[in-house]
Order: sequence, then C-alpha cells, then structure tokens
Amino acid sequence: MATQIVIQNGDNILVDNSFLISWVDKGTNWVDGWCPNTIHCVVWNSLSGQNEIQSKDASTGMMTGNTNLNATSDAVGSTTIAALLTWAETRKGQIEAAVSAHLDAVADDEANSTNNALANWMAYDSNYS
Repeated sequence: MATQIVIQNGDNILVDNSFLISWVDKGTNWVDGWCPNTIHCVVWNSLSGQNEIQSKDASTGMMTGNTNLNATSDAVGSTTIAALLTWAETRKGQIEAAVSAHLDAVADDEANSTNNALANWMAYDSNYS
C-alpha cells in the first residue's frame, strides 16, 4: 500500500512523493465522491506541515479553510485516507504495467521491423478511464 498521497483536485495525484498520476489518468476505479468539488487539495505525507484537506468554495474557487488529518481512518469525501492509499498503490501498478506492455510492444516492433504497437500506454491499460 502507498504511504503518502497528495491529491490536487482536477489536476494530479502524487503517490509516495515520486509517482505522478495526471487527473485524466486516474482510471475507472476512481469514485468521483472521493474528492468533491469543495476539496482543493488533500495532503497526506511525511513532509513537514500538517496533513490536511484544503477546502474551497466550488462556485468561486476561493479557499474556505482546512481540516486536519490525523489518521488513515479520517474521512475524505466519501472515503478514507486508507482507501485512497490502497487505490493509489493499485493504480500506480496498473499504469506501470501498461507502460511496460507498451514499451515491450515498441521494442518488439523495432526488433522485427513491424508496426503493431498501439499509440501509447493508455491503450494497454484496461482500467483507463
């Protein structure tokens, strides 16, 4: 399971401070209720500073305050930090497998002078949204 996650709602998701998932690549197992439009950012990591949910007014985009996060059982939208960490590790593995399959197909094409590889890793990801 991942141990750290930073969700920038509508932008990207950083897993374990090293793996960046673009918002469009979050996949079919992401539930929209996990991060409603009243959440600007979710921070759960080991860097200095408070782990928190940064909230916003959905109609103006203006910040409305922060909610401290203290345990992986704390709620974020319709889920918990623990569930988001589990999802993040799973999604990271799915993306890595799809990227690897794409690179293998490209290498096979190069070795065999063929053109069978699909356009990008997303085409190899059955969980892509």
